[in-house]
Amino acid sequence: MRLDDVLRLASGHRPSPLEQMRFRRVARQVLLDHRRQAAAPPPDEAELTDPLTAPEDELARITRAACLAGLGVVAWDRGTGALTWSAAMTEILGRPAATADPLTLTALMACAHPEDLVTITAAVQDAWTETRPAEVTFRARRPDGTVRYVHALIEILADGIVATCEDVTGPELARRERARQAVREEMLCADLGAREAATGLPAREYLIDEVDRARRTADGVVFVVSAEPAPVTLRDGDRDDLAAQVGRLLTAVNPVRAMHGLAAPGLFGVLLRGTTTAAEAERVAVTAVERVRSHLFSLRGAAVRVNAWAGAVRFARGAEASGFELLLDAEHAAREARRGGHLARIAPGPARGDIRLRRSRSAVQRAVANERFALFAQPILDLDLNRVTRHEILLRVRGESGEPVPPWAFLDTAERIGEILPVDRWVIDHAIKLIGQGALDSHCQINVSGRSLADPGLLDHVTRALTRHRVRAGRLTFEITETAAIENRNEALAFATGIRQLGAQLALDDFGTGHASLLHLRTLPVDLVKIDGRFITGLARTPADQALVERLTLICHDLGIRVAAESVPDDETAALLRRYDVDFAQGFHIGRPVPMADPGGQIELDLRPISKLG
Repeated sequence: MRLDDVLRLASGHRPSPLEQMRFRRVARQVLLDHRRQAAAPPPDEAELTDPLTAPEDELARITRAACLAGLGVVAWDRGTGALTWSAAMTEILGRPAATADPLTLTALMACAHPEDLVTITAAVQDAWTETRPAEVTFRARRPDGTVRYVHALIEILADGIVATCEDVTGPELARRERARQAVREEMLCADLGAREAATGLPAREYLIDEVDRARRTADGVVFVVSAEPAPVTLRDGDRDDLAAQVGRLLTAVNPVRAMHGLAAPGLFGVLLRGTTTAAEAERVAVTAVERVRSHLFSLRGAAVRVNAWAGAVRFARGAEASGFELLLDAEHAAREARRGGHLARIAPGPARGDIRLRRSRSAVQRAVANERFALFAQPILDLDLNRVTRHEILLRVRGESGEPVPPWAFLDTAERIGEILPVDRWVIDHAIKLIGQGALDSHCQINVSGRSLADPGLLDHVTRALTRHRVRAGRLTFEITETAAIENRNEALAFATGIRQLGAQLALDDFGTGHASLLHLRTLPVDLVKIDGRFITGLARTPADQALVERLTLICHDLGIRVAAESVPDDETAALLRRYDVDFAQGFHIGRPVPMADPGGQIELDLRPISKLG
């Protein structure tokens, strides 16, 4: 047992009354013995031999004490160089009692694990140099192939060295398990869970999973509250701030059994478990809408009014509609409430599958046909050069008010209903067109869904766009998103190979979240990996994220793949990324997305130091 284990046990132990009585009795006995010896006449000079200073007895005394305690002993004689092992020591090391191997230093060191030889040697040298005892714990390899942990107390004698050894495999494994659990608890306590870091609300995926879990066990209602601020220019950060405020208000006014989440930009999902009548559902929805409409929200120091509508769908236990489909029905009901000028609209039950699919596909197709999209460019900082050398082309979808909003909910729907390919084709064609017109003069990264890679005509579409708009392929990197949705690995490999033959590069987006498998690093000719922002936003204060980011970077660099970090929030995080040798950084701290159709006709690269970037 190590000293830290003894101190830990001692600090946590309070003596019982019985133990305290024993301690007092022993103390009295020691005091009486001392007084008796002090009163006795002095012994003859011949009897003044201190047994502790008798070299001829020291080894025998240590060996006898070790045998009584069941410990093993190894002794080395300085004069003869002989090495002796006690019977208990041979048992600890698993050696036969009568072995043909000579008891040499080489044989002894062969019993130790090779990785521990340096530690053992250092302990012996320390004891010899300082002429004081030293302790070391090492792994011993037994002849049967098993490994045991051994703790040795090394002491220097007048004529050699003696080591008292104990098999501490049990206590050592227990200590390591305690240390592992402590590290794991520290990591889990720092985890942000399934919540969006910017808004504090559970993410869309988490909300969908909770609805799925609820419908399998009970009746319930799914609400969607659509919140739209009064005419005001919103930045991405403003939208997150406003969403957090609306989310807190809805949490306060809704029943305590309700679960809330961010369904889409400006759309707040609410799950109400348990039997709920249509009247109760309408009452809850109307109350939520009225509270949002009557509340004054604060945005950049100014008071902001928010208009709101709600849609809800009731479901019975065991409903066939999935959590995603129920959320779509609630979103449709909210849009119907807005179009009809109502506070809320309650659907009595899930829609028919064919009707839901048809209207969802129609909504996506109308968005593509009417070009309800906008392209933005976000700068990416080269951490080695400390300057922006590339941009990511980002899609924005125009909402009901015409304002561009982040498209993650729209793209999620398009992915699930199989309508993502027209969106990807639109993005590719328009991004390459704007690049050809001089909107950007840096390297550009364009997103492509993993599901779209199954289309054999996608590579030809890219090739024609490059030729038509006279853009060199070497200026582009294609980021594959939703890699879990790759339907045909052969088609994906053909697209990736073809893209690289054109001169473009390939990246995996959102790496580390489960969407991008490590297998893709082997099967696809990847040039760049983008670590998901959920590992980056809390990097400076989250040991688990630090461990993952550092090791993912090492793995990628070993494979010849560069690494980019998304959602970098501050200088401290950027400094950590540099320390881990991450290649690129991206996020609002580095630079906010700006429209590619900038009135100036040119998006100039921001070459300011990172500390000056907004």
